[in-house]
Amino acid sequence: MIPHSTQHGSARRLALFSFFSLIAFAGAVQAQTVNYGALEQLFGEPVTTSATGQPQRATEVPAAMEIVPATEIRRSGAVDVPGVLKRVPGVDVMQWTTNNSDVSVRGYDQAFSSRLLVLVDGRQVYADHYGYTPWEAVPVELAAVRQIEVVKGPNTALFGFNATSGVINIITYNPLYDDVNNISVTGGTQGTIRGSATATIKDSGRWALRLSGGAGLDNDFSTFTPANGPLASRQNSHAEINLNGIVQLNAHTQFSLEATHSQAITNRVDVSYSLSRDTHLTSSLKGQLNADTGFGLIQAVAYTNWIAQDTVNSLGVPFDFDDQSTVIQLQDVLRINADHVVRAAFEFRHNEVGTTPIAGARIFYDTPSISGMWNWTISPSVAWTNAVRFDSLQLGRSGIVLPGFPFRNSDWDRTISEWGFNSGLVWKASDNDTLRLLVSRGIELPNLAHLGGFILQTPFFNTTGNPNLQASAVMNYEADWDRQIGDAVLRTAVFYQKTTAILGLTGGFIPGPPAYTTPANIGDSDAVGGEVSLTGQFDDHWHWGASYRFETIKDKFIPAVQNGLAFTDFEHVTPKHQLKGNLGWTMDAWEADVAAYYQSTSFGLTPTMTGTMLIPVRDYLNADARIGYRINDNLTLSLSGQNLLEAHQVQTSGPAIQRRFFINLSTSF
Repeated sequence: MIPHSTQHGSARRLALFSFFSLIAFAGAVQAQTVNYGALEQLFGEPVTTSATGQPQRATEVPAAMEIVPATEIRRSGAVDVPGVLKRVPGVDVMQWTTNNSDVSVRGYDQAFSSRLLVLVDGRQVYADHYGYTPWEAVPVELAAVRQIEVVKGPNTALFGFNATSGVINIITYNPLYDDVNNISVTGGTQGTIRGSATATIKDSGRWALRLSGGAGLDNDFSTFTPANGPLASRQNSHAEINLNGIVQLNAHTQFSLEATHSQAITNRVDVSYSLSRDTHLTSSLKGQLNADTGFGLIQAVAYTNWIAQDTVNSLGVPFDFDDQSTVIQLQDVLRINADHVVRAAFEFRHNEVGTTPIAGARIFYDTPSISGMWNWTISPSVAWTNAVRFDSLQLGRSGIVLPGFPFRNSDWDRTISEWGFNSGLVWKASDNDTLRLLVSRGIELPNLAHLGGFILQTPFFNTTGNPNLQASAVMNYEADWDRQIGDAVLRTAVFYQKTTAILGLTGGFIPGPPAYTTPANIGDSDAVGGEVSLTGQFDDHWHWGASYRFETIKDKFIPAVQNGLAFTDFEHVTPKHQLKGNLGWTMDAWEADVAAYYQSTSFGLTPTMTGTMLIPVRDYLNADARIGYRINDNLTLSLSGQNLLEAHQVQTSGPAIQRRFFINLSTSF
């Protein structure tokens, strides 16, 4: 194994070399980024290029995908991305506090949900150090978002590892093609004060710059009643800034640079289902070159994410993660002829984190990955897409080894190699009917904390990570049918999923002295489910939608995590029935929207002295609503509310959710 200092320096040099290579390469090649506005006009609906690299309607994609356009985002009245996502069919949102939510797709939601890969313009915002998404620290303003793509089911081969339950791909406006200038101010209950601004500057199509940022304060629900000490504060805060610039180097060549920074201080429910106080600091720098050449559309990307997470749990134990990940990607999308499109891609990822709360060592890995995709238009009505990806995680550790510690640094000298694939057959059976048959295998690699990033010693117990963890895999078999019925669209899906080698917070035990508990691969889980949704409009003034999901899960865990010792339980926590509905109305300067959601009886996990226990969560019905008035072409005033049907409602095993109201004034110029 190469020494840590050498590996770290090597990764930095490789990232810098790639970054400057992008600039040097720019003069020799030609390319264009995606003009989503022009594509929407061409297709008459939102489109995506995320899955195959070529423009497609959501119904044509070889995956189950929902696209939430900017109009729906604005009319939702949501103040954050999870607030938008909870309206999407098949999406699960656990809201723990005013700013802390966990999101999953097709069940399997939990604290620090790890199965959902989240991207912003292709850059991962999923936090590798603990394998979750800190939604409150994602540096994106809703006014800058063109659309949110929700991809359901395992999609490792198309999007990358950790896309096991699905993908959330947040697409922002392209400053070269879109003029977005907006100022928004929001006030509301729970002491909410929010402000955001987005501005676009451009020069005759040669270059463009978008700057967006926001900040806000609010208080947690009064049902959040922490004891005195580290969790005494109930006030949350956030601030973020995003700079995105694009240069048109010639008629076919573009280079873009993005820089972001965010800070969020919030109360949350942590991975052990205990209350904690978190501070997240994130920064990123990304360079991207698109080149339309005689050898296809070449895209080269290099970015680095820095995430610092400072956490104090209810016992007063501080955790301080400082995660740095550097990613280099190169892909070529080549249209061989009218019937065949292929994509070849290479990715290199270096990731490292310092151990905590006992410092002095670092856990790191290098992951080279190769992938390929072939989209074959068999006939005008039938297309078949196959994709495969191979990841090889090369693990390492450097630094101190504590007396009595059960591992040596050499125990981390190992490689985890896994294949993922996606195969999707799309048949346009008639002008009104589309069928999809999907088979896929998604991979979730162990996170850095579980691999050894945490070391905790107390007089009562010791715990640390485990370098011997294996990857978890999800096999998905699915059949979908979409049908146009007049002005309405019916979408249906049935699926079967089998998850193997599930990664759990507990399950391993190393006898001492001193004895240690560790994470482990705790067993398998099977899921069977179905979804149906119907959306439409009438009378030019109304639009509506309704969806239903049924899902049943059977966990098959090892005895070591049964009887209350597990921090994972999908079988009982995932509700079997989920219903959602929405209704919207527009007339002249007025618009009004209401969305309702129902969830059947389930359970939640709550911490005990030895692990967790299940507590009942009764079925519930609630609703959000918004009414807006356009004062003039540039100024809109709106009133929105969340959780309107009850003043207090238990939706999880965490604090009860409260009713919220917001008033917003937004101007575009």
